[in-house]
Amino acid sequence: MKKILTLLIGLALFYSCSTSNDGNGNSTTTVVPVSPSNLTGVVASSIQINLSWTDNSTNETGFKIERKTGTGVYAVVGTTVTDITTFNDVGLIPNTTYTYRVYSYNSAGNSPTYSNEFTLLTFTTDIDGNNYQLVTICNQTWMQSNLNVSRYRNGDVIPQVTDPITWANLTTGAWCYYNNDPANGAIYGKLYNWYAVNDSRGLAPTGWHIASDSEWTQLTDCLGGLTVAGGKMKSTTLWDSPNTGASNSSGFTSLPGGVREPNGTFQFKGYSSNYWTSTFNNTFAYFRNNVSVNASAYRGTNGDFHGALSVRCLKD
Repeated sequence: MKKILTLLIGLALFYSCSTSNDGNGNSTTTVVPVSPSNLTGVVASSIQINLSWTDNSTNETGFKIERKTGTGVYAVVGTTVTDITTFNDVGLIPNTTYTYRVYSYNSAGNSPTYSNEFTLLTFTTDIDGNNYQLVTICNQTWMQSNLNVSRYRNGDVIPQVTDPITWANLTTGAWCYYNNDPANGAIYGKLYNWYAVNDSRGLAPTGWHIASDSEWTQLTDCLGGLTVAGGKMKSTTLWDSPNTGASNSSGFTSLPGGVREPNGTFQFKGYSSNYWTSTFNNTFAYFRNNVSVNASAYRGTNGDFHGALSVRCLKD
């Protein structure tokens, strides 16, 4: 048994190092580099992910970056040289899940293990070029910010309507900023009447849709039910005090963008977030909302088609 152990140790040493001569008859030994660690990254755009990691070795020639798409097979997509611990992966596909790992290498071979794996989902982009970060909650993938598009999926323009009287008499799709102020749009996105939500030309980007009432129920049930889900969905900033129960533990990042009433007036910015669903009957549309004064998520069934609410999209 002792001879077998000695042989195994000898083989391990043989395969983890290389021996050469320094030209003066002296033997030199190179060992494989230590594995990198702490791989992390950020989504820079809908087509780029930036990676970084920790270099734990002192003798690497460089690092090799491997990537897989979804549940696919890993392949090398990049190489860096000694001490370079960042890599920008470009030319990616929007709305796609990528997983990465990194190893170090030198003339003796590769590091004995890979770094940790790190998974990211690239932004999705609407027809206007707006980027949306994404979050997966209980097997649903949602946009992490409110829709901000000004055109339907086919390219047709959605009118911006500022005049309250004109707004109140609309029977076709339109959008506005809260208080008609573009500064609000940069934070909260656009507010849409329900005619825009229901337009056959498609308000959501390709590959996405306006969630139905039952799909919203799936979300809130997964987060513990209506009485607590709101707190898990609300952002921890921008809300009026007390923003009860807000933790955003789901990552949904519900923002208090307010509403435009059917008569064309605005209210509730800071107090409530309000989202259309795609579900309706002959008289009303269904909607969802959160408020600052408790942790509940609310389900409404009497949304006036002329009102304007925020929109969140769900991946097909």
